[in-house]
Amino acid sequence: MSVSMLAILGAAVAIVTALLLARPLNQTTTDDLRRRFGPEFDRVVAQHRGDSEAAERELSERLRRFGSLRVKGLTTAARERYHSEWALLQARFIEAPGQTVAQANALLNRLAAERGFPAESRERQADALSLHCPRHAHGSRVLHASAQRAAAGDTDTEAMRHAMLAGYELFQELLLPRPQDRRADALAGHPRPHRPFGVPSQRSAHSTRH
Repeated sequence: MSVSMLAILGAAVAIVTALLLARPLNQTTTDDLRRRFGPEFDRVVAQHRGDSEAAERELSERLRRFGSLRVKGLTTAARERYHSEWALLQARFIEAPGQTVAQANALLNRLAAERGFPAESRERQADALSLHCPRHAHGSRVLHASAQRAAAGDTDTEAMRHAMLAGYELFQELLLPRPQDRRADALAGHPRPHRPFGVPSQRSAHSTRH
C-alpha cells in the first residue's frame, strides 16, 4: 500500500473515531458535572428555569474558578473549639432563635474561611463549597438567608430551626478529619491522634423544636 493511501486511510480513521466519540464526550461532560455538584446541579437548573445548558455553563465556570482550591488543614484543637461553639449556639436557640441563627451563620462562614474557602464574598464562598462539599453546601445559603430574614424581623422559628439543621450538616462536613489536619497538628507542635468526634447530633438539633 502506497504512502498516500496510508495517509488517506489514517485520516479517514481519525474522522470516524472523532464522530464516534463526539456524543459520549458531550454526555460525559454533563455526567461529570452532575457527579461533582450532586444536588447543586438540579438546584442551578431550576434557578435557570430548566435551562440545563445555562446551568452547565455556570457550573463549568465554578469548576474553572474553584477546581484547584485546596482545603486547608485544621488542628485538632481548632476543630474541637468549633465543635464547642456550635454546641453552645444550639443550646441558646430556644431563648433567642434570631440571634442564634445570625451567630451560627457567622461561625459557619468563619469555619469555611479557615478551611480555605473564599472569605471576601459569601456568594463566592458558597460557589466554592458547592464544588468541594456538594451534598451539604446549600446549607450555607439557607443559613445565610435565614439570618438575613431574622435581621429584617422575620420570627418564623420553625424556618430558622430548619436553617440551623441545614447549616449543621455543612458545618459537620467541614469539621470531619482530613489528611491535611495531621500536618496542621504537626506544624502547631501538637501532634495528636485523630479520634473521631462529631458536632451536636441531629437528635440534639431537633430539640430546638421545643
